[in-house]
Amino acid sequence: MTAPLPVSLCMIARNEEHCIASCIASVRHLVQEIIVVDTGSTDRTREVAAAGGARVCDFSWCDDFAAARNYSLEQATGEWILVLDADEMLEAVKPEDFAGLLRAEGVEGYFVTVRSYLGTGCEAAEDLVVRLFRNKPDYRFEGAIHEQVAGSIKRHNNGGGLACSGLILHHTGYLSREIGSKDKRKRNIRVIRKALARRPADPFLLYSLGIEYLQADQADQGIRCLEKALSLMDGCEGYFHDLLVTLGLGLLKSGCTNKLAGMLEKALSMYRDDPDLALLKGMLHFSEGSYEQAAAELRRGLNKGRQILPSSQILSLLGDAFSHLGRYNEAVTEYYEALKLNPKQLYPLTRILYLIRSGRINMDWGYLSGFASMAVKRYLRDKLVEMGELPLSVVLSLLTVIEAAGMSRSDVLLVVCREHQAAVQRCKENQTGEKPLWDYLLVSAGEISLCAEAGYRWPSTAMFSPLQRLLQLAADSLEVAVKVLGPCRLPSSNLP
Repeated sequence: MTAPLPVSLCMIARNEEHCIASCIASVRHLVQEIIVVDTGSTDRTREVAAAGGARVCDFSWCDDFAAARNYSLEQATGEWILVLDADEMLEAVKPEDFAGLLRAEGVEGYFVTVRSYLGTGCEAAEDLVVRLFRNKPDYRFEGAIHEQVAGSIKRHNNGGGLACSGLILHHTGYLSREIGSKDKRKRNIRVIRKALARRPADPFLLYSLGIEYLQADQADQGIRCLEKALSLMDGCEGYFHDLLVTLGLGLLKSGCTNKLAGMLEKALSMYRDDPDLALLKGMLHFSEGSYEQAAAELRRGLNKGRQILPSSQILSLLGDAFSHLGRYNEAVTEYYEALKLNPKQLYPLTRILYLIRSGRINMDWGYLSGFASMAVKRYLRDKLVEMGELPLSVVLSLLTVIEAAGMSRSDVLLVVCREHQAAVQRCKENQTGEKPLWDYLLVSAGEISLCAEAGYRWPSTAMFSPLQRLLQLAADSLEVAVKVLGPCRLPSSNLP
C-alpha cells in the first residue's frame, strides 16, 4: 500500500481549552503534523494542544485573521494543509478515502462543508469553504475576517484547481453559549471596521459588517452596509448571491416590504429558479397575507439549495399558510413533518393542538405520538414540567404512554405509565387553578398505571383488555388536557 502524503493540520486558537482536544482528536489519524498558533490565550489552550501532539507557536494578535492563518501556514512542512478551527470537528472519514483525495490528479484544493450549529443547536446552516489544499507559498489566506484561501488558489490555476471533497466539519462556534461567552460579534465588528478604515470601498468587508449587524439585531445598520456593498459590485463576485439573500432577510425583518419586492424582482431576473429567493418571496407573500402564493413559493424552495431557513421552519410556515386558508388537514401534515424534523421546537405541536381544541380537525393520537422517539418525548415532558408548562407537559406524557402501549413491551409500558402518574402528581402540586380537572387527570393516571400493571401480570381476556382500557383512558385524558385545561401554549423559553 502506498504511504499517505504528509498532511499538516494548521489552526489558530485563543482560549479554546474546552474544545481544542476534541478538534485535534477528530483528525489526528489523518495528519502527520499539528500546528497550533496561539494568539494570546489566558487559559490552558497551549497545554491542552501540546498534550494532543501539537507544536504550539505564538502570534501577536493584530485584528487580522488572514495574517494569523498565513503565519500558521508558514510553519507547515507537509505536502498538504488541513485548516480547522478549535470549535470544529471533522466527521469520521476512512483514511483510505482521505488519502484518495490527496492523490487526485489536477486538484490543488478542496471545498469542505462546514455545518454550523445555531442557537441551542437544534438548527444548522451549511457553507462550502476551502480547508484542504496543497502547501505552496502562493496559496495564502486573504481578508481580515471571514478569510479565504480559494481566491489565491484560483488565481494561480487559471480560475480552476478546486474540487468538492465530501468532507464535513461540525462547527459549534455559533451556538448561543459560545457567542455569548466570547462576545464574538463585538470582536468581529471591531476587526471589520478597522479594515474598512483602510479600504472603505471594499464590498466584501461591507458585506461582512452587514452580516454582523444583522446578527446583532441592528437591522438598519446592517441593511445600509449591504446596500452600499451591492452598489460597489458587478455581480460576478462569488458572494453576490449570498449578499442578495442576506439583504432580503434584513429587509423582511425590518418590514421594508416594498423595497424587498423591488429587490426580488431584479434578483429573480438573474437567478430565475433560485430556491432561496423563492423562500424569500414566499415569506414576503405571507407577510402581506397572500397565503396561496406564499404556500406555492415556500414549496418551491423547500429542501432545495442552501436554504435560508431550516426545513422545519419552512414546514411550520407552510402549515400556517394552509391554516389561514382553512385547509386544516394540509396544515396538520406540514406541522407534523416540521415536528418530526425538530421535536424540541414545539410551535408546530401547539398549532396542531389548537386545531384540535377549536374543533377544526380530529386527531389520531397514535399517529401524533410518532413525531419523536419515546426518549425525546420523555425528555420534553420533564423539561416542560420544570418550566411550569403543565398542560403541554401532560400532553407529551400521554403521547408517550400511547406510544409505549403500541410496543408490545408490557415492562416498558409499566415504567412509562408510572412515570406519567408521577408527572401528573407534580403538575397537580404546581397548578394554580382548575383543581377538579387536575384531580381527574391524577385519578386517571392512577387507573392507567393499574391497567399497565394488570397487562404486565395477566393476559387479556374476552371480558376485559387492560390495554384497550388504558388506551381509552389516555385518549380521554388527552381530550381534557387539550380541550378543557386551556390552550397548550409555547414555552416561555426555548428547550435546550
